[in-house]
Amino acid sequence: MPQDKDFWHLDWDEEFSEDITPSQEAILDRIAKEVVDRQMSVPALIFLETVRPLNWMSSQVLLFFEPITAWVLGLKELIDLRRALDKRESIPMLMDKIQNSQEEHREKLAIEKAEKKKSKSKNKPLK
Repeated sequence: MPQDKDFWHLDWDEEFSEDITPSQEAILDRIAKEVVDRQMSVPALIFLETVRPLNWMSSQVLLFFEPITAWVLGLKELIDLRRALDKRESIPMLMDKIQNSQEEHREKLAIEKAEKKKSKSKNKPLK
């Protein structure tokens, strides 16, 4: 049994809220960053576009498996993810976050490449 004191407590206002809370948005940010770090942006975006109409169903699957996955994943993060997926705007928001994170990643790589090229040209011996 999880030792979290709020394990059995259910906040009904948060459960049926229509707005995405900052903690739920943080989970979506973390997922987007992880997707980009693993270079899975394109497959993730295709998958999310495909399952966009089923986001409520995915939240219910997470609810069903919550007692099992609470042991492996953090319970708080799992509940926040489930509550975020309950909302219709969560999938488009996650897709936007993945795209933004991908753009930031590309810009960062371009800057690193330019700096690397600049340092190579400085270290090149004169003829």
